[in-house]
Amino acid sequence: MDQNLLQMNQVRSEDELEVVNISSTEIGALSKEAAERILQTNDTDNIHQLMYVPIEKKADLHWLIQSVGQALEDEDDDNVALELADLLYFFVIPFYKEYILREHHLYECIDDLLVRLASWAHSDIHTLVDAMRDDLSV
Repeated sequence: MDQNLLQMNQVRSEDELEVVNISSTEIGALSKEAAERILQTNDTDNIHQLMYVPIEKKADLHWLIQSVGQALEDEDDDNVALELADLLYFFVIPFYKEYILREHHLYECIDDLLVRLASWAHSDIHTLVDAMRDDLSV
């Protein structure tokens, strides 16, 4: 039986997530340290790699959302903000929507990011923010 399938069928603790994008033991998994370096340099060619940071527990998801928020705080480049919005739209929201909606704190963190992203003048960012809000509306 496939290792990923076995992993999903295991009984998980309250803190563990059923949807795991990549296991921390898999080749290609990105460490949090490497992810932090990508977010600090705000290299638009590498931001998409953040989807390879293992999200195995709620704390990992919270960390990623907070890290994106911190990267966005001092950012003034539209392209970086667009890449971060893409990461949220194409990775975080589709994979972890249920957890975000269930966990009030995660929802507030995402909502804060969407408010900040909506303040950008870039029309593509606005399109993504509107789509994410629609996806998260109950």
